[in-house]
Amino acid sequence: MSKKRILNLSDRELLFLSWPIFIELFLRVIIGNINVWMISHYSEPAVAAVSAANQLLNLSVFIYGFITVGTQIIIAQLIGAKRQKEIPTVINTALFASLAIGLLISLSFFCFADPLLQIMGLDHTLVEIGRSYLQIYGGSLFISSLIAVIVAIMRSHGYTQPALLIPMTASILAVIGNYFVLYSPFGLPNFGVTGLAVSSVFGNTIGLIIAIFLLKRHVRFSVASCSFKKISQDYLKKILTYGMPSSGESLSYQGAQIVVTMIVASLGTSVLVAKSYVTAISQFVYLIANAIGQGNQIMIGRNVGAGEFDRAAKRGMRTTVIAVIATIIICLLTFLFIEPIMGIFTANREVIEISRGVFLVEILLETVRAINIILVGSLNASGDVKYPLLCSLLVLWIISLPFSYTLAIPAHLGLIGVWIAYAIDEALRSLLMIKRWKSGVWQQKAVVAQPEEPLPETAAP
Repeated sequence: MSKKRILNLSDRELLFLSWPIFIELFLRVIIGNINVWMISHYSEPAVAAVSAANQLLNLSVFIYGFITVGTQIIIAQLIGAKRQKEIPTVINTALFASLAIGLLISLSFFCFADPLLQIMGLDHTLVEIGRSYLQIYGGSLFISSLIAVIVAIMRSHGYTQPALLIPMTASILAVIGNYFVLYSPFGLPNFGVTGLAVSSVFGNTIGLIIAIFLLKRHVRFSVASCSFKKISQDYLKKILTYGMPSSGESLSYQGAQIVVTMIVASLGTSVLVAKSYVTAISQFVYLIANAIGQGNQIMIGRNVGAGEFDRAAKRGMRTTVIAVIATIIICLLTFLFIEPIMGIFTANREVIEISRGVFLVEILLETVRAINIILVGSLNASGDVKYPLLCSLLVLWIISLPFSYTLAIPAHLGLIGVWIAYAIDEALRSLLMIKRWKSGVWQQKAVVAQPEEPLPETAAP
């Protein structure tokens, strides 16, 4: 088969794996904005309380997320190495690990809702509003952690389309539930913020039931067969070893965003509002790169597991080029139509003009961000997880944050200065990621041992 034919088939596989992930990410952003819109029509204080609580809840995703990431890396490589018999042990181990961490997180939110909300700077009134939401929704996060790991398992097996049904159903049910608890149709009582939490838990519970069913139908793994005796300490160690650095990078980024928000807040309300809108719009801009990156991870993991390093190397660079081209096109279109797009959010001319300047920088920022999304995911899929984390920590906290402050305030560039700092950060890391990928060092970091090496000890399935 010709090289061109192989590349075309590989591109088709990338598209097949990526488009359901794109739909899921797109729906997540859309439904998140719908939720904010619905709450805003109910009560502005409720918006503030729920938004603050959601920031805490979103951080928790990265805590149990390392189980998800580690599991996906290992399963993809096992499939590539044709060692499917070990996968049930990995799934069993991952489910118990995810449940254990999820229960710890849930217990923390249930018991410490008040101090956690107070840390976010909420006054007594907002803490009273947000307490029940954080206790109920946060107390159910063990359900979310189980859903996340099951979705990762299905994606690793290539079942990205069936996996889409899980978050889609959960999100749609939550939005429908929000309508019933906030707008009191058919004479129903108004349950307020507490009702929002309950509707989210209900949606996630149904999502988990569907996830368990799909896991058995497509992966042929029954949750009823799970047992403590089948937990593999070797694979648990591998999940933690390769999952924690990968998730740690995202956690570090979220933490840095809190610092940047503090810097922007000092520039005035209009600038802070502009940042909120630009951030919301930019989520749509890099959705394609994110989706392609996750599909690419599955393919890279399988190639590395099979020992096909040359194919993995070419796939990583080819996907990077595809993501960059798609991102540039989207960025240019967004910049050209930024005024009508911003008109959806605000009629404030000052905010619109600030956003226009920022989106000019956004073209460069998103281009280099696309490179990072693809290559960081590729390195993680190969098992080279520590290098991207180290680069992220060094560049983000030593270069990006100081530049954000210097360009925004002393240099009087405002929000544009912050975006220039973002672009410098992403550009430096993209150069480091390209150099690392081309060096081939990642080929020595495979999670799954090659056949000539001793296999990890596993419990009998």
